[in-house]
Amino acid sequence: MIKRSLARLGCLGLILLVVAGVWWLRDDIGGVWNRLQITSSRPSEALAERAVDKLDEFAAADEGSSLELSQAEIQSLLTYRAAELFPPGVSDPLVEVGDSTLLFSARVDPRELEGVASPELLERFLSDSTRLIAELDPDLVQPGIAGVEVVTLQAGSLVVPSLMVPWILEGLRLDGFEARGRMLLIPVSARVERFEVTGGALVLEKR
Repeated sequence: MIKRSLARLGCLGLILLVVAGVWWLRDDIGGVWNRLQITSSRPSEALAERAVDKLDEFAAADEGSSLELSQAEIQSLLTYRAAELFPPGVSDPLVEVGDSTLLFSARVDPRELEGVASPELLERFLSDSTRLIAELDPDLVQPGIAGVEVVTLQAGSLVVPSLMVPWILEGLRLDGFEARGRMLLIPVSARVERFEVTGGALVLEKR
């Protein structure tokens, strides 16, 4: 459950971005907000294998155990282990882990996307291939439920106004996820009591 939820978190970042250019791409308002830039670590098969081992050990460990995944480990998981989780039209996933949030980015071609959002929505708001970026703030909402707050959405260099984020989330087709304002809720193991980004790592702890 934990490993699947973490893998799906990478997909979540991408899915959030499918319609991320809504307001900017329609009206071409121009940039007045700070724009996101992402610099990812170089992935490796060895780091991906190490990350998988750490996830397996954490899932099987007793109470009081903890897990830390570095930026390089998460990037390696995305590159070497999560490719099958991404739909057609999605490529080159990148992640950058900060002090309290993480950036997730991918190149998206809406012409190849199906089932994530309505064709009308994609055609209207995201007609061309572009790199999309989301700033995400993960946290534990309650036992068994993790939340990922969408802090910022960006398509290319254009930032989506924050008031549009809840509307975008409500318009997505996300099996197993529930939208609540700027947050998406994700099921995790009920034993997890901490799920956050801190000190440049994604940290989980069991009660």
